[in-house]
Amino acid sequence: MSLLRGGKRCPRALACFPVVGILESTVIRPATHKGTRETMRLASALNRSVFFALLWVTLTGGSADALIYGGLAVAAATLLSLRLYPADQPGIVLWRVAGFLPRFLADAFMGGLDVARRALDPRLPIAPGWVRAQLTNRNEAAGVLLGGVVSILPGSLAAGPGDAEMDVHLLNVTRYSADGMQADERRVLGLFDRRIDSHNVANG
Repeated sequence: MSLLRGGKRCPRALACFPVVGILESTVIRPATHKGTRETMRLASALNRSVFFALLWVTLTGGSADALIYGGLAVAAATLLSLRLYPADQPGIVLWRVAGFLPRFLADAFMGGLDVARRALDPRLPIAPGWVRAQLTNRNEAAGVLLGGVVSILPGSLAAGPGDAEMDVHLLNVTRYSADGMQADERRVLGLFDRRIDSHNVANG
């Protein structure tokens, strides 16, 4: 059916109706609406400020002398974090981090024991080397976080994730497990507040 506007064929039939255009801009694509973006940015800034403030209080022991400097540090850290990682990107959910920590701490403890055992063994049973881990996702934030987790664990060091791959240096390459690496990646992806978009999936 032909719909006309001012005697001319409308190139987008539904857009000829003003109400549909309004719905399209506010409901169908809410992420592009200015008010939604500002609300998201404000909420993200508040959440990050609270996080940085709690971190500062923890580091300084709640010292009253450090409050002025803390306010400046929190404001600077919040602005920098919004600059480096905008509010419309997937974010980390703190309560999910709480669920992630027990497994991470257990892995770190066991990894530390393993490294100490190998270092004290007269035979020095190590086989250092690099492996290229294949990831399931290209999302940059998730890759950086996964690399940080891998690097903190004893006996491993990640070097720059990119294009669904990550180079990992291991104290003992014979114990590398691709399934274990993908399990760690799934746990890291589960920390984000929304599902990583499908266009970030490797080979997708």
